[in-house]
Amino acid sequence: MGSSSKPVRQLQNTLIYLFLGIGALVYLYPLFWLIVNSLKKTPEIFERPWELPLHWLWGNYINAWFTGGTGRYFYNSVLVTTVTLLLVLLLASMASFAIVKLKWKASKGTLVYFMIGLMVPLQATLIPLVIFFSKINLMNSQIGLILIYVAFALPTAVFVLSGFMSAIPKEIMEASIIDGCSLYGVFGRVLMPLLIPALMTVGIISFAGIWNELLVVLTFINDAKKMTLPIGLLNFQGQYATDFAPMFAAIVMTTMPSIIVISIFNKRIISGITAGSLKG
Repeated sequence: MGSSSKPVRQLQNTLIYLFLGIGALVYLYPLFWLIVNSLKKTPEIFERPWELPLHWLWGNYINAWFTGGTGRYFYNSVLVTTVTLLLVLLLASMASFAIVKLKWKASKGTLVYFMIGLMVPLQATLIPLVIFFSKINLMNSQIGLILIYVAFALPTAVFVLSGFMSAIPKEIMEASIIDGCSLYGVFGRVLMPLLIPALMTVGIISFAGIWNELLVVLTFINDAKKMTLPIGLLNFQGQYATDFAPMFAAIVMTTMPSIIVISIFNKRIISGITAGSLKG
């Protein structure tokens, strides 16, 4: 029985690896094609789209960074994303602590309020936000972008952090208070280190959504100096022609940060989501 099942198991493993290999090829080849064509001249992209470059034009990246303004857009994306992530992680951890660990009448209602935010589509809020932001002079402002991103990232962040924090034994908090730790000390010195896996999960998920976001920037930002990378790519399109080679280079520079971050921390995402249940 054991000897007959061994070839079957080997065949299953072979089919699994073959399926995974094909899946990896399907996902990686577009990125490879994009990188290869970002190193060609624009006419060569149309003449030899599936072949390696005749001359590897790394200058396309320099052209995209300086001439195309990608450097400025990259800085704007880093600024908006960093500030948003810091605010989301701080506010979500504080809200989760208050909802889960502090006993007050409206704690469950507050959690439900945040969960309702998961069901509100961003597109449904654009017109009210445009009207409201116009009245308070936040149109064409990076502060406005950050406020919108924080508002829509908080429900997911609170959902993840609340589930993780509820799995932390209350005895840890009680022992810290007995030892003389204040409520702020319990939050900052005891619970926050335990929340690091969940915070990393929330940060990575939020980073991917904010870095690649296009609709809000397109709606609220008109000044080219304040645009982020996704909308900045439109500057490579002219009225009658598009310089595809530098544009492909800019697309590579836009997508690579997300790919690198998710590739490095993908295990953190899984561990952060499952840590709460494992501790429970």
